[in-house]
Amino acid sequence: MILIVYYSGEGHTEKVATALAEKVGGRLARIEPVSEAGMFRKGMMAMFGMRAEIRPVKTDLADVDFLVVATPVWSRKVPPYVNEYLSKVTGAAGKPFSVLVEMSGSGAESAVEIVRKSLEAKGMRFVSSAVTVESDVDAGRFGPTIEEFARTIAPIAVPAA
Repeated sequence: MILIVYYSGEGHTEKVATALAEKVGGRLARIEPVSEAGMFRKGMMAMFGMRAEIRPVKTDLADVDFLVVATPVWSRKVPPYVNEYLSKVTGAAGKPFSVLVEMSGSGAESAVEIVRKSLEAKGMRFVSSAVTVESDVDAGRFGPTIEEFARTIAPIAVPAA
């Protein structure tokens, strides 16, 4: 199974994660905060790499063949809810993963690196990353990016016999 776990504050990341799931036959799992902080507080929490409580979501990857983490970029980092998800991942050793970031301006590289380091520390194997830009998502111009990204996932996500 391909699991696409995502956090989306304004719907952009959800839109690209859904398009990817349709393309690769993946299962979506939304990271949902227990409570939303104000925009300033959320930005500060992201900037300092903090975590925030999330509702139950699939974190045991024992039956997952491939993980995709889809996240927006906040202050050149990932949201505190994504940090919390990453901290809870189990059953991940040896499994492949990719990162899909959605941004309005800059910081994609550092956001990818945060996810990558966190999951590699759990023994996972990085495969690829992709970046979508908010203005392209709003205009519906993200299809080619998702198509190309899907091609990096599909051949690897086939479970071993």
